[in-house]
Amino acid sequence: MDQGRKKVFLIVQCVLCILITLLLVITVINIYREGLAAKAEDPLAWIFSREIVAERLTPILPLIFALIGTTAAGLIMDVKDEKALKGVKPVRINNVSKDGKAVFAIVLIVAVCFIVAGVFNGSAKDVLGKAINICTECVGLG
Repeated sequence: MDQGRKKVFLIVQCVLCILITLLLVITVINIYREGLAAKAEDPLAWIFSREIVAERLTPILPLIFALIGTTAAGLIMDVKDEKALKGVKPVRINNVSKDGKAVFAIVLIVAVCFIVAGVFNGSAKDVLGKAINICTECVGLG
């Protein structure tokens, strides 16, 4: 396969990945938004159920299968992005650079922010309730 066709193949695969990602994000946001509206009317209503998610993801399935097909075809035809593997440096674990420490600090701060947001959102109570149910079922009490 010549370079022009490989480039077009990689572009098609990238466009499919981006399109599927955007559609999945939009779908999840819509399910969550509609779930919050339903939860406002009935506090015990489920935001996510298998039926709702399956109903919403069904229109996206052809694109997911197309992406899987292009990935399989690319593997069979040995299509690779030659620039993707160049310039990769090995990770140093013992001697972390300043950039690595900065990234670690940013990830830690973001994680703490999400945990705090989850606590204020009421998610901690839901997680605790589920953990209690799982533990009592495991012991045989539930």
